[in-house]
Amino acid sequence: MAKGRIRFLNDDEKERIHGTSVRILEEIGVRILSDSVCDMLVQEGCGKSEKGGRILMPESVIESAVQSAPKTVRLSGRGEIEDIVIPSGRIYSANGGEGVYIKNLLTGEQRPSTLDDIRDFMIMANEFPQIDFCWGMVGALDQPAHIKELIELKVGFQYTEKHVQGGSLEPQQAEEMIELASILTGSKEDLRKSPIFSAIECPISPLTFEKGLAESQVVFSRHGIPVVSMSASLAGLTSPVTIAGTLTQVNAENLASLVISQIASRNSPWIYSSDSVPADFKSGSIDYGAFESHLLRTGAAEMGAYYGFPTMTAGLGIEETSLLLGTIQDGLPYMMIQTLVPTDLGSGFGGLNQAAGASFEQFVVDVWIWDVAREFARDFESDDEAISFETIRDASRDGTFINKPHTISRFKKEFLATTQSDAKFSGRKVMEHRGNLLKRASEEVEAILKNDKKMVVSKDDARAMDTLMKRSLESNH
Repeated sequence: MAKGRIRFLNDDEKERIHGTSVRILEEIGVRILSDSVCDMLVQEGCGKSEKGGRILMPESVIESAVQSAPKTVRLSGRGEIEDIVIPSGRIYSANGGEGVYIKNLLTGEQRPSTLDDIRDFMIMANEFPQIDFCWGMVGALDQPAHIKELIELKVGFQYTEKHVQGGSLEPQQAEEMIELASILTGSKEDLRKSPIFSAIECPISPLTFEKGLAESQVVFSRHGIPVVSMSASLAGLTSPVTIAGTLTQVNAENLASLVISQIASRNSPWIYSSDSVPADFKSGSIDYGAFESHLLRTGAAEMGAYYGFPTMTAGLGIEETSLLLGTIQDGLPYMMIQTLVPTDLGSGFGGLNQAAGASFEQFVVDVWIWDVAREFARDFESDDEAISFETIRDASRDGTFINKPHTISRFKKEFLATTQSDAKFSGRKVMEHRGNLLKRASEEVEAILKNDKKMVVSKDDARAMDTLMKRSLESNH
């Protein structure tokens, strides 16, 4: 099969990044702000720096972790939702996550995000087949901070049967998340076999693992919950200013995360990940829109594939650019490059302002554009039947291909614009005023959310979840 993908690193460059990453971990090491995790690593062959502030990881320990980790990971759904098994050769998509405000792009109204917003986004994610797995779109700022992640996961489970990605800041909360998910799977062992959620546990650039995140990662790994090691470097601020330097640091952070997971539990599921992009040197903030961000995402995906790991490096969505659009076709050039990143998972639909906020209308616009744009990266047959020597021979005699069975049977599949009018960059199109696409999206949001907001779990499971939440609230108060 032929497939459109960006290629960035050659084999020598991958080897150089790997070799330097190993040197970083052996000679510089990583800061791990958890005594228990440090002790675990030292017992299994890691060392400490002279002043004891950094963990040094020998090449033998790194190679053992690479060999130990499974090269296929299952992200389970529930009910009739199919499991996601990666790598698979396609990008599975999700909405964005953890913004702190909701904005109506038509009126400009903005407010802090709430638990009800998470519920409504989960309902919408469950509604659109283009969404393969779900993030908590925004933070539940109206909930107690110490149980925020747990209650966000609960609401995710209650309103979608798709796989949910979350994360924990404390090991006790990680244990409670596992208990929460086990209500739906029946037992912790069944959860291990069919993990209905996965955990994003980020290294902190440069080369640091925060105490609660590292200890949570150990808990998740020991229970068979897939860990997504999302390194989020800002090139020039928290990593080298060069793409090659940032990719090397990202790779070192991922390898260190891998070692933590595999020493915690051999063969535990783990996903190579990066959300690293250039810094905006004018503001000191993140710059998802930078041209080079797609090269960083591609390079990270290629490094994950170098080891044989499933990867999550794609950033999806066009943010406030939707304000300029009249049609889906107008948005295709912005999103089509995102489809060419050679990764397994991506997220971002619905996000605004470098993922600081979210919009219901933006969510729908992103999904609509993705539905067409993703076909740009579909498989194209390239075998003898697709080439069809015989058709070329016959057409050379009568001068036309249009009446040949090969053409008639394949033209709709080969060229999307024959069946989807939006699937083209230019040419004939219906002119629409800027903002019309958002207006249509707003109507779609209203139509979906006006319906009864029914849970997708049984009453018994909902009660069991509420009981667990009450216990957690009391024990952490």
